[in-house]
Amino acid sequence: MTTRIAILGQSNSILKEGFFNKFLDRHQPVEVVSMGRVGASPSLLGPYFAGRSFFRNAEFCIIDMCAIDYSLLSAGAIGLYDVVKWIEWIGHSAKKNGCEPIFVCIPVSTVELSKHLISNCISVFERNEWFYLDVRDCITHLLEDGTRRPESLYKDPSHPGVELSELIADSLKELISAIRAMPMIEVDRMFPIARFDVINLQDRLAAPPANYKTSLIEFRGVRLERGKTYELKVGSISALSGMLLNSAACKGVLEIEGDRKFYKNLRLRAYHPTNFEARLVPICKPLRDGEGAIALTVADGAPIESDTTFHSVKTPEDDLGFVEASEIIVERGYDLFTYRSRRPANGHMTRWTPKSANKLAQVIWE
Repeated sequence: MTTRIAILGQSNSILKEGFFNKFLDRHQPVEVVSMGRVGASPSLLGPYFAGRSFFRNAEFCIIDMCAIDYSLLSAGAIGLYDVVKWIEWIGHSAKKNGCEPIFVCIPVSTVELSKHLISNCISVFERNEWFYLDVRDCITHLLEDGTRRPESLYKDPSHPGVELSELIADSLKELISAIRAMPMIEVDRMFPIARFDVINLQDRLAAPPANYKTSLIEFRGVRLERGKTYELKVGSISALSGMLLNSAACKGVLEIEGDRKFYKNLRLRAYHPTNFEARLVPICKPLRDGEGAIALTVADGAPIESDTTFHSVKTPEDDLGFVEASEIIVERGYDLFTYRSRRPANGHMTRWTPKSANKLAQVIWE
């Protein structure tokens, strides 16, 4: 039986050794009907990629999260409220469209550090009765002989190694099979869901174009240059949530002004030497429109940033005075949705544990 899947993935899942590629290698037949993959906040991937047609014809949506969200939280570049809000957006959007979300919670290699974030994410999953895989259970399973540490299962602080990726892939296969065989009951759900809108800047601003295309994404953007102010007509918005940037060509501090003004450090460091690397960057500071518009200016000098960015540099000599941006993600209030859904019957648990895994308490993480 072919498994039809949508994937919202980070590098944990989509690299050559990532768990989703291992899933595709080990558990065919699988049809990938939609895919959203780009750097930065895993949670923001949902509102950016998952429009109405994203879940069409998909039975399951695999959502890779937690490791990078933890890094963003620890750097002050994102808020826990936004993570939870985006999780609910993704989960309800999938269920409303007849697709079963499966959240994959991957800790950083020092597992205890992610405990607070994962606990908050799990509380959202369980309250809404959504399925999830806590990768700490996979780690426990692999460490049951007591001879290794969790760090040995990672190739770097944020990316699982081959052995752990393969167990995540196999556990997903087991979970999908279990869901298909699980008794379900129908329920009515009601949820006030944020209305996100993606606005392309090249269509709105008179600025030099910046176009790139890779196997993952097409980037239609602009280069914002120092000394110019770009007014962007957005209409009425309740929040500016994020931006899609070329992190290989962002060497400036961006002044953003709507009903208030703040500075965003966008002197970004690309992960690899390249001329293009797409990255979604969350916006933490609250900002509404100013009479239907926001203004973008690459700031002079080195103002104190009032909104931090993960993996940005601080020194003025790295500021070349330009920023390449493609799109912004805004919120336009809430819609109240009522939809018919399904949940596990007879008290079935939504947490999936790999077969024969020991309890978490039997592993000493410290």
